[in-house]
Amino acid sequence: MTMKLSSCLTGVVSLLIATSACAGDQEKGAAVFNEHGCYSCHGYEGLGRTPLVNNVSGMLVNETVFINFLRQRAELNPTLPANSMPNYGVNALSDEQARDVYAYIRTLTDNPPETQDIPTFVTILDAAKADRPDE
Repeated sequence: MTMKLSSCLTGVVSLLIATSACAGDQEKGAAVFNEHGCYSCHGYEGLGRTPLVNNVSGMLVNETVFINFLRQRAELNPTLPANSMPNYGVNALSDEQARDVYAYIRTLTDNPPETQDIPTFVTILDAAKADRPDE
């Protein structure tokens, strides 16, 4: 095995191990998430205009990446002009609090109900179908 391949495999294994562990307290993280107003963009369940559910963000790959993301200067966090995420220095959010928020965010999942389980939605769909009998 070449040195590059071995190094790459070591990196992948390290990444997989890092993504599975959360040292923070998710209950404390929920409180910090709410106290710092994270819900204003991410929603109370992580489904806001900047979703966090189901670990969709690259910033959630592990605690270290997440904390580094929080600490970066706003214009580098990330380098996309659409980002309005504030940066959180250690004076605003301790590493322990950041780990707690990370643990909380990792618990967020999007489990919408099946459409047939939403009576009002079914009624709307049935009415729409009735208005278009040729389809």
